[in-house]
Amino acid sequence: GGGGGGGGDDSGGGASGLTYSGVTTPAQIDESNAAEITSGAFATGLIGDGMVGLSVDRQIKSYHIRNFRSVKVPIILSDSLNLVDFTSPFSGGIQAATQTESDIIEGSCGGTMSYSVSVDDERGTFSGRFTFSDYCNDGTTINGAAGFDGEMDVDSGEFIEATFSFDNLSGGELFLDGEIQIDFAATPNVVTFNAYGKDPVSGAVFWIKDYRITIDEFAGYVEIEMAGTFYHPDFGYVTLSTPEPFVLHDGDEWPESGTLIVKGANDSKAKLTAIDHLTCTVEVDRDGDGTYEWDSDIISWEDL
Repeated sequence: GGGGGGGGDDSGGGASGLTYSGVTTPAQIDESNAAEITSGAFATGLIGDGMVGLSVDRQIKSYHIRNFRSVKVPIILSDSLNLVDFTSPFSGGIQAATQTESDIIEGSCGGTMSYSVSVDDERGTFSGRFTFSDYCNDGTTINGAAGFDGEMDVDSGEFIEATFSFDNLSGGELFLDGEIQIDFAATPNVVTFNAYGKDPVSGAVFWIKDYRITIDEFAGYVEIEMAGTFYHPDFGYVTLSTPEPFVLHDGDEWPESGTLIVKGANDSKAKLTAIDHLTCTVEVDRDGDGTYEWDSDIISWEDL
């Protein structure tokens, strides 16, 4: 599809020059594209192995979710902050507001992460940069660099907020160019995500716009909700919501429950429902009358 339309100037390039030049009008959802659109919107919000967990097989012209691993890129980035030794400027760590500290940390399952960070121990502000080299954390491997800045409580040393900006951050299945903001003070934590994602095989660029993801952690599982706009280069954009949060148990690759609804042109919509941690269904309401006229029957998450 061509550029222009509803995308406006916002579809311009990020730091690496990625641009979205796909369809910028609302997607007309039907049984021919519902699985592609819902899987893209779902996997984009729940970033998995290979960054967005999405790869393109042009031979069968379908998009497949790979490994669902609840919002791994934000988790890797936030966990990386916790590995940085700035506990304290206040207790023998960084001693001055403008002093910089650096180190190299090995991944839990391979690779390295190097960092440099500067902390203002009076204001509680910090900034720095991560560089990932085949850095593996909990089964997800990333490469590339991310700048970061944020604020922490000078008394407790706990993070208040952080912003990560990245250019060509790669997990092997997708390149990402954009920004993630994490509000650590909110309960549950809130992740705001804006990025372009490029599939290295097909060259297709997806647009992840104004995603708001909440991650609520419990003993043995997490609940994940999301909202935002997903632009598919072939079909256009949809807005998404999770009327029932996705529930992912420790050790599972896929959620055992939860519902995602995406809405497109003329009130058309599709609903993705987790049946259990192995299967799901996709349903379509073509005309927006509230009745789902088509469903996929039960399908494996791996086949979505």
